Amino acid sequence: MALAQHTDYQELATIIPDSDIMSGAGYYHAVNQGVSGETLKNIVLTIKDRDVFAKVVGKDKTNLSKSYRLVKLPKIVGDSVVDTLRVYMLATRIYGSLELASEWLHSPIPALGGEQPVSLLDSHAGRELVRQTLRKIEFGEYS
Repeated sequence: MALAQHTDYQELATIIPDSDIMSGAGYYHAVNQGVSGETLKNIVLTIKDRDVFAKVVGKDKTNLSKSYRLVKLPKIVGDSVVDTLRVYMLATRIYGSLELASEWLHSPIPALGGEQPVSLLDSHAGRELVRQTLRKIEFGEYS
């Protein structure tokens, strides 16, 4: 399990090179540099959650691939994409694999009023609520 955790987490961490997006400064740097359509494509292919990222980008899932051709996503969209990747990375670190993290993100969570965390990822407030819930799990406040 530890190997899967390291491998999955590292794979997610290397999608945006030269920035530790889990740190405040690295997150800012990645957003400030801009997120390319190619980076979005790599995130979607790695996480395998096209529907979530289509919603985050504000596109229909059938039109998401048009965003892959952009040199840079609009800054607000790039910010949302990177922040959503951060949520997946946190969940992967806590659950030990991307597969288990994705399973949790797609499950109804009582602490979120029975909502699936993925349904909250299209807004900053929703991502922050999911992050707070994950941190409580990480520190043993929820099981």
